[in-house]
Amino acid sequence: MQWKQLASAAAFFIFYGTVQAQMPPADSDAEKEMETLVHSYMSRHAGVSVDAAITRLAVQGELNPAMDDLSKEFADRLSAISLRHAPDQHILVELTGIDPVANRVVKTESGTTRVVFEVGNAHTEKDFFQILERNTPLIYSLIPGVTGISGFPGDNRVLIRIEGNAEFASSLKIHVRKLERATGLKIDIEPNSPKARNAAYVVGGAVLQSNNSWCTSGFSVKHTATGRRGIITAGHCPNDLIYGNYATGAGKYTLPLTYVDGIEDASHDLQWHTVGSHTPLREVYGTSTVDSSRRAITLMWGTAKVGQDICFRGVRSGYSCGVVEENTYNPGIACGPGENLPCAAAWIRITGSQLACGEGDSGAAIFQGNSGYGIVAKASSDSPIKGQCKSLVAMPWRAISVLGLE
Repeated sequence: MQWKQLASAAAFFIFYGTVQAQMPPADSDAEKEMETLVHSYMSRHAGVSVDAAITRLAVQGELNPAMDDLSKEFADRLSAISLRHAPDQHILVELTGIDPVANRVVKTESGTTRVVFEVGNAHTEKDFFQILERNTPLIYSLIPGVTGISGFPGDNRVLIRIEGNAEFASSLKIHVRKLERATGLKIDIEPNSPKARNAAYVVGGAVLQSNNSWCTSGFSVKHTATGRRGIITAGHCPNDLIYGNYATGAGKYTLPLTYVDGIEDASHDLQWHTVGSHTPLREVYGTSTVDSSRRAITLMWGTAKVGQDICFRGVRSGYSCGVVEENTYNPGIACGPGENLPCAAAWIRITGSQLACGEGDSGAAIFQGNSGYGIVAKASSDSPIKGQCKSLVAMPWRAISVLGLE
C-alpha cells in the first residue's frame, strides 16, 4: 500500500474518530499532519511499519481516559504510569508495595492495549517528588550550572542536567554521593545540556507581535467568573500584542489584543487576552497556515502522558512532532520574570529527532489530533531546523486554572 493511502486512512481514524466523515483527499492538511506524526514515530521506533505506526497512533489518541482511570484506581500506590512502545505499545503502571496486580487489557475503538503492572517500587509519585522538592535547594548549592532536574519515581532516580562538559561532570562525584545520602535516591549527571530559554523572538514574521518581538497564539479560553472569552499565550511574551493571521492580500487581517491577566512563577508561564469583537475559535494551525484548514480542538487534557506523541506549530519553527519524555520536569533556574527563579517539577518536556523549536514559538498550542495538552514555554535549541531541537518545555493545560480560566 502506498504512503498517501495509508496517511489518508490514518487521518480518518485519528482526526475524525467515530464521526461520519469523508476520507480526506490526498495532499489534504489532515493527511500532511498524519504523515509528519507517523514519520516522527517511526524515526524513534526502528522496525515499526507504517501500518503499525498508524494503528498505534490511532490507539494513543483514545487512551487518555483509561490512563486517567488507572491513576485514580491506584492513587495510593502509584509510582509512575507511562506509555511504552516495545515489544508492543502498552501501558506500564508502576506501584509501591508487594501485592501483585493482574495484567489487563484496555479496549478502545481502534484496538486493544495491554496494561502491565510492576510492584515493589520504593516511593509513590507524590512522596518521591516531595523528597526531591525538599532537596532541590541542596542540588543547586552543590551542583553548578544546573539546567534541568528530572525525577523518575519508578527507578528511584534523579537526573540532573548541567551546562558543563563530561570532565566537569566527573569532578562532581563527591557532591553526587552527598546528594544520594541526603535524598536516598540514585543521582545521575548529564553534561552538555544547554539551558531552556524563553522562546520569544526578536526578528521575523509571526502570529503575535509587539515592537519586533514575536510569540505564538495558543488555545481559546473562557474566564469562569465573567464569561469573557479570549486566547492565551506565554506569560513572558509582551503584554501589548497584535494578532495577525497567515493570509496575504484581501484575506489578511490584524487586530490588537487586550491584556487581561498573567502569571510567571515556578510552575506557570501564562497570560490571556480578549479579542474585541472577534470570536476566539477552538482551532489551531497544523501543517497548513491556511485559515480554512485549521485543526479543531474538541478535547482538553490536564497534561500529556509520558510516552505520548505530540505536535505543535510555532511561528519560528513551523509544524513538527516529538514524544513526551516527562510531565513532572524541572527546567532548573529558568522560571519567572527574567528567568531567574527556580522552577517546580511541573512542566512537560518534549524531545525527538523530528522535533523543531526556536525563539518565537512561545505560547504555541501542543496537541495531537483533536486533543490539546498545554502551551509552549521554553526551547533548548541552537536552530529551528528539525533534529537540532534539544527539547521543548511546555506548561500543562491544568495550570491555566490559576487565572480562573477554562
